[in-house]
Amino acid sequence: MGKLTDVELRNWVKAGKPVIKTDGDGLTFTLSAKGTAAWTLRYRFGGKAKELTLGRYPDLTLTKAREMAAGQRVLVSQGVDVAMAKQYQKEADKLAAQLAKSGTIKALYAEWFARDIEGRCANPENVAGVFALHVLPIIGNKQVTDVRPADVDKVLRPLSDRGVFRTAAKALQLTKRLFNYAMKRHLIAANPATPFNWTDIGGKTGPRSRVLSRTELVAFFKAMKETPNFPAYSAAALKLLLALGVRKMELLKATWDEFDLKAAEWHLPAERTKTAAAIRIPLSPWAVAILKEQRARGHNAYVFPVLRIAPGKTTGYMGETTLNNALYMLQSKLEAFTVHDLRRTTRTHLAALGVAPYIAEMCLNHKPKGIEAVYNVHDYFEERRAALNALSDLLAQCEKGDADKVIPIKQRTPKKA
Repeated sequence: MGKLTDVELRNWVKAGKPVIKTDGDGLTFTLSAKGTAAWTLRYRFGGKAKELTLGRYPDLTLTKAREMAAGQRVLVSQGVDVAMAKQYQKEADKLAAQLAKSGTIKALYAEWFARDIEGRCANPENVAGVFALHVLPIIGNKQVTDVRPADVDKVLRPLSDRGVFRTAAKALQLTKRLFNYAMKRHLIAANPATPFNWTDIGGKTGPRSRVLSRTELVAFFKAMKETPNFPAYSAAALKLLLALGVRKMELLKATWDEFDLKAAEWHLPAERTKTAAAIRIPLSPWAVAILKEQRARGHNAYVFPVLRIAPGKTTGYMGETTLNNALYMLQSKLEAFTVHDLRRTTRTHLAALGVAPYIAEMCLNHKPKGIEAVYNVHDYFEERRAALNALSDLLAQCEKGDADKVIPIKQRTPKKA
């Protein structure tokens, strides 16, 4: 229960003298010498004192102010600097109003490129080239709100007909990013490029069959090291996805309190698993080392925090598209692949290392089927630890540039008791 009452507020306003009173938990009522009454939320973020203006009194009542403050405190606890987020939103609204004056794809692209690509992407000229050659000549003069999937198809079809798969893949990925940006600006409600996938652009290997070989893993690790400005946060997340076989958002939403690095375990709660069952995940020494490096970078409660709060972003963890965007930045000759392909890669290499199928499936937290799911509740934790340790040995060797020294599980000599 708060400390303030409506009677006190009305009396202070009537008296007209400057007042600063707290209702508790950072909610503060202020009355200026000019008679302006307002609500603010005072909080700490990153060790610094912050303040967010909630609204004026009596337009914002005491009850509503308490409700709003409670909601904002939840966001702060999730790692969101709410005052900064509000400022970003003001800037976004201003830019959206400016964009609305012209409203064309060209205008949207110019704003997006200046804000999200130039100075942030390792090769902005490549992005500019794709739009200049393949996107803007076809839909550049259309109004953003008028673009439909059929228009996106007009961009992609000539490329797929010519068989230039990698160019078509880049055009599709970048077009999706452009329209995601438009959604964040509240210019459109849906992304017209969303219905398209690799099969629509002539990919020879669909999104359900791509697996990175050992040689490709060596090239992948090498590319992450050598690509200029490749984000360390993304590199760490991509390595852990390979090492643990978990789903992307299970990792990106993870908080530090779920990890026991001393015991080398990750306790993934039921509410964040696809199977709706909690699971204890063993961490290899290689995975623990990556997590320790990530923790040393610091930021907030999330293992993979959002580094820049974009307009419309209300969560403190890394965005869902961040890792695929990082893969686009990668400078390599590897055939295109997605983040989800890493999970398939993990499963494939577990099999190649001699891991029993049911153990490999449990490593990926796939729910057992049939009678097995009812009567066998053993979690095979030690077996999963051995399997993921072997996989990490392979990944570590790939990172060093030599994937031929890894001994399969079935050939390993058991440790003496």
